[in-house]
Amino acid sequence: MDFGIIGLGNHAINRVMPAIVKSGNRITSIFSRNGEKAAREAGKYGSRPFTSMEEFLSSGCESVYIASPNFLHYSQASQCLKAGKDVLLEKTMTLSNEDAKSLVRESEASGRKLAVGFHMRFHPGILLVRRMILDGEVGNIRRITGTWAGYSSRSRDSPDNIWWSTPEQAGGGSVMGTGVHVLDTIMHVTGARPKAVFARRYPRGEAIDDTEEILLSFEGYSAHVTSSRKIAVPDNSLYIHGDCGTVEAISIFGTEITGSVVHDGNTVKSYDGGNLYEREIDSFVDLVRGNESSIALAADGEAVVRIVNAAVISDREGREIRI
Repeated sequence: MDFGIIGLGNHAINRVMPAIVKSGNRITSIFSRNGEKAAREAGKYGSRPFTSMEEFLSSGCESVYIASPNFLHYSQASQCLKAGKDVLLEKTMTLSNEDAKSLVRESEASGRKLAVGFHMRFHPGILLVRRMILDGEVGNIRRITGTWAGYSSRSRDSPDNIWWSTPEQAGGGSVMGTGVHVLDTIMHVTGARPKAVFARRYPRGEAIDDTEEILLSFEGYSAHVTSSRKIAVPDNSLYIHGDCGTVEAISIFGTEITGSVVHDGNTVKSYDGGNLYEREIDSFVDLVRGNESSIALAADGEAVVRIVNAAVISDREGREIRI
């Protein structure tokens, strides 16, 4: 498949673009507002660089991978869908609920596929946990806990990263970087959507959070999600407790395939190697080609957007928000 790329942040350059090529696809077009950067990256892949979106969309690429800043996701994804392109859109899908809903409608109306880059769906440990839950190995779920945190002292005031410190452009802090992956993973492995959200965000009163705690109310159980940029030694794991057993995905959240799955105290499987992003690209290509795929769809991306925005309201108003 011929891919076009929009946005040249570190995630795209270091992880996803190499994965596109390693999985047997091609990068034929690259768009960036930074012409020098576009030309440099295009040279690595034998691609054509563009600083004009109109020219980029006319370049002949089949699908587009969008890794631009959060506030540009809606407008750029919309343009691509209207131009007849299938789209793999980085998380978070959009900043507003209305824009997320609009993209779902636009994808359906255009007949083009729209997927969201929740790469944790392709960790074999997460796939195993999902199967164990579906097979009834924990029974009825009673409690879930998931964390993806770390410690960061990096400055975000460079021209390429300053948007991360701008509330109306980033939409949030730690929750946008890592928390959204935990939210999607919990909904993916359980096959359920929460009914209500209660949240606390820190520092209090700030739009860009360093740490966020979200309590999700499902039918019959709750899930507690933590994201943070200020935890030095985090436990980036997923714990699922049921009335028949417990499944733990230990040290599972990250950008590499590591960790282990433990069932009732016994290690079932350990992981050390493999590329999550190649698997994500393979699944996106399967989606576009009409094959079975487990990639997050537009509706899944919209569900995460609604939770994130409900969490903001919950923290501000100090109450549970129905969604």
